[in-house]
Amino acid sequence: MLAEPERVDLPRGGDGRPRSGFAWALNGLGVAVVLFWFVRNGTALHHPAWVWVLGGVALAAWLLREFGRSTRVVLAAGAVMVLAGSLVVVPTDSLMIVPVIVGIVLLGATVTLPVWVGAVAAVVALGVTALSATVLHASVQLVLGTSAGLLLGVLIGFSRRQFRIAEQRSREALADQQRAALLADRARAARDVHDVLAHSLGGLVLQLDAVEALLEAGRVDEATRRVGDARTLAADGLAEARRAVRALRDDTDAPARADVPEASRASRLETLLADHRSFGGTVTTQGDEVLAELDAAHRAAVVQVCREALSNARRHAPGRPVTVSAVRDGSAVSVTVANPLGSDGHGITGMRERFAELGDDSTVAAGVRDGAFVVAMRVPVAGRGGVDDGERS
Repeated sequence: MLAEPERVDLPRGGDGRPRSGFAWALNGLGVAVVLFWFVRNGTALHHPAWVWVLGGVALAAWLLREFGRSTRVVLAAGAVMVLAGSLVVVPTDSLMIVPVIVGIVLLGATVTLPVWVGAVAAVVALGVTALSATVLHASVQLVLGTSAGLLLGVLIGFSRRQFRIAEQRSREALADQQRAALLADRARAARDVHDVLAHSLGGLVLQLDAVEALLEAGRVDEATRRVGDARTLAADGLAEARRAVRALRDDTDAPARADVPEASRASRLETLLADHRSFGGTVTTQGDEVLAELDAAHRAAVVQVCREALSNARRHAPGRPVTVSAVRDGSAVSVTVANPLGSDGHGITGMRERFAELGDDSTVAAGVRDGAFVVAMRVPVAGRGGVDDGERS
């Protein structure tokens, strides 16, 4: 399972996006510089009161855009920056075009607004500026220069919008991947529990039936031995069930421990065959029951499929002989399990899913062949000649 990456909480602006300290400082510096020149030029040029008021409103809206906590308030501040700033662009010799551009960028980059809002804001600002220039008899060059700045704001806003959309889609894709990984882990654990229950509980029923028959016949010693076998089977099943449940809760160790399937006695093919015989079944084997030429992951997948195949044989062909072979075939090991009766169900789907998770050319097929139900597996041999003694013990 995938562990959720550690997140670092950054201060957030009014649009809800995390803001770094550098962004705060840069915008604060911009407000300070524009305010300084606005006051200095206004004092020198003796701006009328309405210019002071509208310029102050535009700068206050800029500050509100930085420190506001409500998205609606921030967007309203952006609109005020565009309107108030564009009214005083001409009398301030284009100085107040700066908050107008910042407001257009804000409106254009907000993904919750329609994409055309930034362009409409620029057109409105250009119209107000042109009207102000006409009233105040300003030059055409000033209006043209202003239009270039407004176009730049539209382009920057659109670029930021596209970046934020891509970032949001990336986060959603990552969340989908994590969700898919979690569901895959749950499905894997469900298959493990299914196999454990089918093998352990089914075997326990057979063992207890045998114990009952032996006690009725007065064969206490054999019944005692059967009870011991049943206890061992129950303990192994409980260990396997705990492993499957732990895989759902362990975020770090479960995926990295390739030897987990080898941890219990019930995860070995020779043990499964011995259990099947103890249940009264007949098994004919050919080849290597230890599966020494397979690595831990492939060996675990083969054992799990064999467990399901043997459980199906006990359910659908009780007492009928089962044939199991595991032979080297070139660069792969071919493992087959055959019993006289066919069976179907969720177990067959689980077999295919287990082998698909190996991510290589391993294959498994199940179906009726020559009057028998055959499960055939083919897996590549391990990169080394065998397994360590620790894995076999």
